[in-house]
Amino acid sequence: MSDLILEMKDISKSYGGVHALKHVSLDLKKGEVLCLCGENGAGKSTLMKILAGVEPPSGGEIYVDGKKAIIQKPLDAFHLGISMVHQELVQIEDMSIAENIYVGRYETKAGFVNYKDLYQKTEELMKKIGIDLKPDSLVRQYNVANRQLIEIAKAMSHDLSIIVFDEPTAPLTIEETDNLYRLIRKLKEDGIAVILISHRMEDIFAVGDRVEVLKDGENSGVLNVAECTTDDIVRLMIGRQMTQQFPEKTNTIGDTILEVKHLSNDNITDISLSLRKGEILGVAGLVGAGRTELLRAIFGVDPSRGEILLNGEPIKNKTPQQGLKRGFALVPEDRKDQGLILGQSILQNMVLSILNKISSGGIVNSSKETGICEEYIQKLRIRCSGRNMLVRMLSGGNQQKVVLGKCLASKPDILLLDEPTRGVDVGAKAEIYKIINNLATEGISIIVVSSEMTELLGISDRILVMHEGHLSGELSMEEASEETIMKYAISHKSA
Repeated sequence: MSDLILEMKDISKSYGGVHALKHVSLDLKKGEVLCLCGENGAGKSTLMKILAGVEPPSGGEIYVDGKKAIIQKPLDAFHLGISMVHQELVQIEDMSIAENIYVGRYETKAGFVNYKDLYQKTEELMKKIGIDLKPDSLVRQYNVANRQLIEIAKAMSHDLSIIVFDEPTAPLTIEETDNLYRLIRKLKEDGIAVILISHRMEDIFAVGDRVEVLKDGENSGVLNVAECTTDDIVRLMIGRQMTQQFPEKTNTIGDTILEVKHLSNDNITDISLSLRKGEILGVAGLVGAGRTELLRAIFGVDPSRGEILLNGEPIKNKTPQQGLKRGFALVPEDRKDQGLILGQSILQNMVLSILNKISSGGIVNSSKETGICEEYIQKLRIRCSGRNMLVRMLSGGNQQKVVLGKCLASKPDILLLDEPTRGVDVGAKAEIYKIINNLATEGISIIVVSSEMTELLGISDRILVMHEGHLSGELSMEEASEETIMKYAISHKSA
């Protein structure tokens, strides 16, 4: 018998008339890291959800250790030693980390949970993985990056032979990403097989052994990491050679449109900045630096102290509704909980913030909402069966595009983008960068928060750096580099 631990043969999956997977096959060896790549909507997450028992296949067979496996629910996968860290986190926010990790598996005595042992077991698990969080603390107090780490710990708490990571590094800092790489290498040494879904080429070349590429729900090709280049992978993903990733800048920067003076709340301290018409202002910093909180305060999600001037006039966005009326729009970091209504259609989500503009006498103009929705489906290349498709049926990256389209539909003067390309494939990223550049060229002023320094360096006109809620540096593009950004990201010292 070979060292194959997993074989998926001719896997198909249909949602109504949409074929998400068409006779897809892959194999996995013990102690191997197989990277699964493809554009958004290529079927990567769907294939892995079938393996994890979250989705039933429409056809095909799965073999684990050479034996045919029937996986109808997540518990079946767990019993086979298969665990998955999902891109979209499913957690009970008002329960502790320990309770989330071991939910349904608590050790009890006389009907009571032994919390002392539960917390100790959780602490030992997290120490092994390299996570420094309190086992008895509530999940709701943590950001997306730390919640991702909690999910990894949950997956690792099972007796594993195969673990699937779905875009695990998207919300992580450089240091946290390096820790995850070390963990994956340790898993490999221990003989555990890893499937890594990722759009980040850095992930693939850091830990991958082979790359399986999907395109339009079908196998596109398999490559050995040691023998391929980024261009080889991209060519299989998008069916063509990708040209320039970042567009040539065409925006003209005008007069100051926004001034923020001494903005503070529980998460940010004494932040002052300016934004000019048609400018793309990047905001860098490590997770927890206060970047998201800054955008939320400007938009009116969170209360704050200080002064905000719009075109020289003082304003106070006390609610997001007030922010929208004044020409602000926010693409949030967490699209699932803050940007979308997953049970509604693309059309319903796309026009949600402009219903008052396309209504008369309380009645929505259906031709206007259809036209706006179709416009952004085309502009953003949203892969779907049509405007009435439920958002929850879309891939993560296409959900992100719907959030962006919803914000653009409000025709903002100031666009606040929080990790706008998180979970988006390389081809779609280039499209979004072009859209951002075009919007700035049209005179829209943009603030972009991103954890990818190459992204900020490629699209920004100026970069601010934050550290622990403070503004620690302001860099022109002549001054900016990955090294300079990191220097200010780990220091309170201002430039």
